[in-house]
Amino acid sequence: MNKKTVLLTIQAVLCALTAAVLIGSDLSIYLTGLRARAENPMANIYTVEAITSKAVFVLPVFLAAIAVTIINAVLGIRDDSQDKIVTGIDIGKNVADERTKESVSRVRLVVLVLAIVFIVIGIFNGSMGDVFIKASKICTECIGLG
Repeated sequence: MNKKTVLLTIQAVLCALTAAVLIGSDLSIYLTGLRARAENPMANIYTVEAITSKAVFVLPVFLAAIAVTIINAVLGIRDDSQDKIVTGIDIGKNVADERTKESVSRVRLVVLVLAIVFIVIGIFNGSMGDVFIKASKICTECIGLG
């Protein structure tokens, strides 16, 4: 196995592990909240304390996945089997030129930088917890747990 395959495999495993840990944490918070709600019907299932206690398990896996993704991006490692950019069709052939690929790469970089900036702004203004609580409630209501 070469370095590219190993790093892409690690990235995929970490992403799957992050999803599994998030699902397990959310389910644990929900079940704990249900027990609290049995004692007090007006109790909130998703409290800041419950979410913070589970974030300890999610954060390291998530940060490891981000680190491997950044390493892959810096080293230029990507899956060659991904769909390629098609700007024109000539009897089924891809005729994208280098300028188009460069401009798409620049747009992707700008979108990535903007996303990171807005995530940091959201963390500093305190909306991260609100978004997580709302997302958890919507998720559990949508699949019928709430």
